[in-house]
Amino acid sequence: MPNKIQDLHTVDDKSFDYVYEQNATVTLRSSEGLVRVNVYRPKTSEKVPVLITYGPYVIETTVP
Repeated sequence: MPNKIQDLHTVDDKSFDYVYEQNATVTLRSSEGLVRVNVYRPKTSEKVPVLITYGPYVIETTVP
C-alpha cells in the first residue's frame, strides 16, 4: 500500500521582500507521480520570468 500524500505546503509572505512557498506539490502530467518544489516569487501580480533549477537530492539552493 503506498504512503498517504501529505500536504506540506507552507507560504511565508512576511519574513522576506518576496513570497516563499515551501514544498508546493506539482503533479506530473506523464504519470501519477508528483514533485515538491520551493517557489520564490515577487510580491506583485505582474508577469515575471521564471528560473528553474533541478537536482535529484537537494530541494534547497542558495537564495540571495
